[in-house]
Amino acid sequence: MMLKDRVAIVTGASREIGAAMALALARQGASVVVSYFGEPDRAEATANCIRAAGGRAITFRADGSKVADNFALVSAAVQAFGRLDIFVANAGITKFGRFIDYSEASFDMVADLNFKGSFFGAQAAAQQMLKQPRDSYGGRIVFSSSVVGSTAVPGLAAYGATKAAINYLAMALAAELSPHGITVNAIGIGATTNERNLRDDPNYAENWGRVLPIGRALTPEDSAAALLYLVSPEASAVTGITLPVDGGHTLQSPAPRMDFAMQPA
Repeated sequence: MMLKDRVAIVTGASREIGAAMALALARQGASVVVSYFGEPDRAEATANCIRAAGGRAITFRADGSKVADNFALVSAAVQAFGRLDIFVANAGITKFGRFIDYSEASFDMVADLNFKGSFFGAQAAAQQMLKQPRDSYGGRIVFSSSVVGSTAVPGLAAYGATKAAINYLAMALAAELSPHGITVNAIGIGATTNERNLRDDPNYAENWGRVLPIGRALTPEDSAAALLYLVSPEASAVTGITLPVDGGHTLQSPAPRMDFAMQPA
C-alpha cells in the first residue's frame, strides 16, 4: 500500500466525491480524517467503511469558511494520528443564479467556502507539514476544482470564478511550497453523476454521456483515481497543475459539427 503510515484530511468527505476520495486513500493505507459540515451520519458511515476494511479514520465537523475551523481540523488530525501528510480541499458549494441579479449573500456563501476555505485550509495544512521532519515523501495538497474554472457556463459566474481562483492558487502555492517538498495541485472535475445533479435532471448521466467524448458522465471514483495519482510517491515531480478529469469536456469546440471535415485526407 503506497500510503502506509501517511495521514490524510479530506474535507467535504461525507458524500460522493469526497467520500470516494477518503475511501481510496484509506485503501492505500492512509489514516483519514473525514471532515464534514452537515450530515454527520453520512460522515460516520464513510469512516465506518474505512474501519471495517481495517483502516483508521475519525470524523471531524468543520465549517471550511471559518479560518479557526480549518486550524482546528488540522490539530484534530495531528492529535489523532500524530502528523499530516495529505490535505484534500474538496468541500465546496454550487449556487446557480443569473449574474445580473446574483445576491451578495449568495456570492459570499460561494466565495467563502470554495475559495477562502481552500486557501486557509491549505495554509493550516502547510504550516503543520513544515513543522514535521522532512522525509522523502514530503507533503501533498490537492484542491477539488472544476471544469467550470476554465470554461464559461451561464448561471455559474460566482462558482466558476472561485474555481478559476483555485487553479491559480495551486500554481502560486506550488511555487512557494515545492522547495520544501510539498506539492500542490488541483483536479479539474467535470460533469459527475451525483444526487443533486440527478435530482435536478433525472437524465443527467445520459445527457452528458451523449456530449462528452468518452461517451459517459463521470463518477466520483474518477476523481478519486486522479487524487491517488497526485498523492502517490511517483508524482513527486508533479506540482502546480490542474489535472483535467472531465471526460474530454475541455477538448470540445463551440463550433457546429462539421462532418465534411472528418473525411479521409
